[in-house]
Amino acid sequence: MLSPGNPYVLPSTLVAAAAYLAATFLTDASVLVRIGVLVLLAGVVPVVLNRLLGGSTEAATEDAATEEGVEEPPEA
Repeated sequence: MLSPGNPYVLPSTLVAAAAYLAATFLTDASVLVRIGVLVLLAGVVPVVLNRLLGGSTEAATEDAATEEGVEEPPEA
């Protein structure tokens, strides 16, 4: 679900970058804590939001096609 069709990836990545910079300049948090916040906001949040809020119709169409077991036509 972490794909270009997910509308929450770009905003979440921008928020994660801002949070990482804020944690760097405003706190004495360790590198592991800052990277954990970055991974959580940029990697986990968009996937969860996409599943909760429905996401894009493009991804839903692709998922429906794979679930239906659409087969390729036989070769001639």
